[in-house]
Amino acid sequence: MLRPVRLPIGPEHHDGANMQRREFDHLVRISRPGLVVAPVGHDEIPALLDFATSQIPVLASAVEAVARVITRNSESAWVFRSEGRTRGVYAMLHLSAEGLEALLLGEFNTGYPDPSLTVRTGEAPAAIYKWAVVAPGMASAGICAISRFLQADRYATANLYAPPTTVPGARLMANLGFRPVHSGFPDLHRYVRIANRGSGLVDTE
Repeated sequence: MLRPVRLPIGPEHHDGANMQRREFDHLVRISRPGLVVAPVGHDEIPALLDFATSQIPVLASAVEAVARVITRNSESAWVFRSEGRTRGVYAMLHLSAEGLEALLLGEFNTGYPDPSLTVRTGEAPAAIYKWAVVAPGMASAGICAISRFLQADRYATANLYAPPTTVPGARLMANLGFRPVHSGFPDLHRYVRIANRGSGLVDTE
């Protein structure tokens, strides 16, 4: 049974401007006391999608897609709560090598992902695709908790991929270290993890 957990995040309090000046792997030092970050259970999906559709309307019909994804990997979707209220949602796809290849070729269905192109819970992904994020206001500190979570050994070398969906979102992604990457999706951006830099295995340009 999945239980709410407080992911260990750093000693600083969250500050929106401060967050925008740090790249993703450095967000671990920003936190907000009282924000609980927990994996999403199947029974929570409809209510959380109702919450998220105010900012991402297409999620209204994504119940089955999300259920398939978290059945395969229970660490794919997270909810941010404080004072008993939902504050934000973060969903990601833990891609296998085949999934990453399909993404870069533009052949990956991000709206209804094939679970076989993602890894199972506990397995190390080849890459992570930011699927959907709704984190207004104080909930943005939850993203910092996710950054901390993704420092675990099995995630530390998994580069992050995401498309910017709004102009402010594109600006924030750039500040966090995301850069355009050549792929079958014209708007795909990549964040090269700090652990991969200087390895010669990843083109960071």
